[in-house]
Amino acid sequence: MTARPSVRTRHLRWSGALLGAALTAAAVAAPAEAATTTATAVRTLPFTGHGAADGTGTGGRGTARANAAVAQECNDGAALLAPQWYAIGKGTTGSLVATPRGAATATAVVDHWSGEVLACTAETVTRATRPVDVVAYFTAPAPAGTTLEVSLTRPAPSAPANDRMEAAHPIAALPFTTTVNTAAADADGPQLKNYDRCELSNWAPVQTNTVWYSYRPRVSGPAPQVTVTPASGWAAGNSHGDWAQQAGILEVLPDGSTRLVENADDWDCETPVTLTAGSTYLIGVYYGQDAHQDTVPVSGGPVKLSVTAR
Repeated sequence: MTARPSVRTRHLRWSGALLGAALTAAAVAAPAEAATTTATAVRTLPFTGHGAADGTGTGGRGTARANAAVAQECNDGAALLAPQWYAIGKGTTGSLVATPRGAATATAVVDHWSGEVLACTAETVTRATRPVDVVAYFTAPAPAGTTLEVSLTRPAPSAPANDRMEAAHPIAALPFTTTVNTAAADADGPQLKNYDRCELSNWAPVQTNTVWYSYRPRVSGPAPQVTVTPASGWAAGNSHGDWAQQAGILEVLPDGSTRLVENADDWDCETPVTLTAGSTYLIGVYYGQDAHQDTVPVSGGPVKLSVTAR
């Protein structure tokens, strides 16, 4: 009789130990999904992510809960294919837009803490400091080798004041330096490069996000050195990156029309062109691409411009 309580006690202790271990394991296992299906941290915007139909890419896999929520809200209940998840912490404040590129691709933005779906493809999410997670995914099965891209950017600002040729900003003296946001600039104006001579590999040249500056040299001579560079890394995900941010020079003729300023030998694309004192010229700043083959998720953003005498 005295032994039975002892046996029971030992049995209960052992059972309790098993139960405690199970609860501990469950507690550890609960966040395991989040630990093993992470989202890639994004610390600055703009940002470009990449993925493939086989699920590989720069993003994480997301959680079952988050994937299911986006499927319900943004994909007609169908499972997300090859999702790529990115986490934007509270340190990266402000509104954002997630834009996909690729056939049968889409995006969504989810509140990190509540799991609420805040936006589907290309919708602006207004936020202050709360962290959010972004996913890019295929909406339909894609052949092997198919890729997707997602661009995370701020909402486009209003167009700059010198977006149009007729509103070109005057350059009164050299050197001249400025920073302009070309994100909302359009593509007005003629070609700013002789593509048949100076960029033979460009099959379908496109100039986007153009802004304009006017310049009247006091003396005749070589055109000033014009240097344009994307700021804040927004062009990093494009085929040619910063290199595609370029500039060209047009001469304004007496009748108001313009012509591209070139060398006498129009195959000479390296020698600085010559400008005439007193004539008016337009310096067009643009982002160039080949519509036939280039990948350009983002074609405009903050651009640094420097115009200096040679």
